[in-house]
Amino acid sequence: MQNIKPGLTLLSDALEIAFSEVPVAQHIEERPLTDCYGAVLREDVMAGFSVPSVDNSAMDGYAVRFADLATVDGTMPVVGTSLAGHPYLGTVPEGTAIRIATGAAIPGGADCVIIQENVIADQDETGIEIAGDVVARTRRHQNIRWAGEDIKKGDVVLRAGMVLRPQDIAIAAGQGRAGLKVARPLRVAVFSTGDELAKPGDPLPPGGIYDSNRFAMIGMLRDIGCQVTDLGLLADDFDVLATAIGDAAQNHDVVMTSGGVSVGKADLLKPVVDKLGEITAWKLAIKPGKPLMRGRIGQCLVIGLPGNPVSVLVSGLLYVLPLLRHMMGAERSWSEPVRIPVRAGFDFQRGTGRREWLRARLIQTDDGEFEAVAFSSTSSGMLSSMVWAEGLIEIPENCGKLSKGDQVLYLPLRGLQ
Repeated sequence: MQNIKPGLTLLSDALEIAFSEVPVAQHIEERPLTDCYGAVLREDVMAGFSVPSVDNSAMDGYAVRFADLATVDGTMPVVGTSLAGHPYLGTVPEGTAIRIATGAAIPGGADCVIIQENVIADQDETGIEIAGDVVARTRRHQNIRWAGEDIKKGDVVLRAGMVLRPQDIAIAAGQGRAGLKVARPLRVAVFSTGDELAKPGDPLPPGGIYDSNRFAMIGMLRDIGCQVTDLGLLADDFDVLATAIGDAAQNHDVVMTSGGVSVGKADLLKPVVDKLGEITAWKLAIKPGKPLMRGRIGQCLVIGLPGNPVSVLVSGLLYVLPLLRHMMGAERSWSEPVRIPVRAGFDFQRGTGRREWLRARLIQTDDGEFEAVAFSSTSSGMLSSMVWAEGLIEIPENCGKLSKGDQVLYLPLRGLQ
């Protein structure tokens, strides 16, 4: 039984609620294929013709009538050539062969292809000798790719909601499409708050730290194709925050911040959003990343991430990116992280009542199995742990103790980005 602390929402529930409350943006644009990589497809793509369009050869060799092989005696004459784009016109005469290249149309009457390595051709290639053992091994329809074997006319080759990969763009190109209808990039304004923060390159004041969270947020957003406006650092001042957020909400789809979402005296983001709009969700049953806020100002989504750098990255990867992909029309399956069952290479005691993610990487043990090892600290302030990590270990809310050798779920970071 799950033991969730009062006032906290499970990540899965928080995402379901967010998906139901945050609408899919209706902005769609048609882009050339070369500008569609990583975009969310917003139309079904139907096959206008079959692939292959004709029966063709899978190998370089000789197209023959299978029935003729039983009567081959000595040399079989080669009476023509079929090349890709230059087919042999007409029907193969009985008892003859046609020289054929990979991808070339199968001539009429031919029903198998013998690969060139299995014959002995005359010097001038006017005839071929086929050994008896080759004849015995040859089957009707051998080395032929049939019309429509890959794609049939009318098939849906790409479905709306896909995040377009190179192979998806390639199949659209193979159907003659010069462009696709995709989601317009979300316009996201990003800033960090905290009077202790300094811009990289500026002198570091006493007790100050350089802002790193903004760069993590910008990177995650650009990874999924967002158009980012960098608002820099904003002071812990109610009026400054209210003006900046209110202005950004007028011409952005999303405002995303780091810091100022807890309950301290200088945590002003919640009261600012309360004044300008409304807060629709706050605090998740996760570690790291509990003080995460979702709100809205008019039609603009406002997301407030915690101030600790690991919390920014983990909550960003597991909550924010799936939500923003949803806004761009992506199917839910494109937001679900890959979870790989592996052995734990460590002992761990916990009792937070929250779903927890440990920074981790995989090692291969002497028995050939993969084992997950965790970073030495669970502190959400140690950004170096995310540089060291290659993935996250997911520990459910109701797991109080983890022993070495237990099965755990490993989430590769590459599968989250």
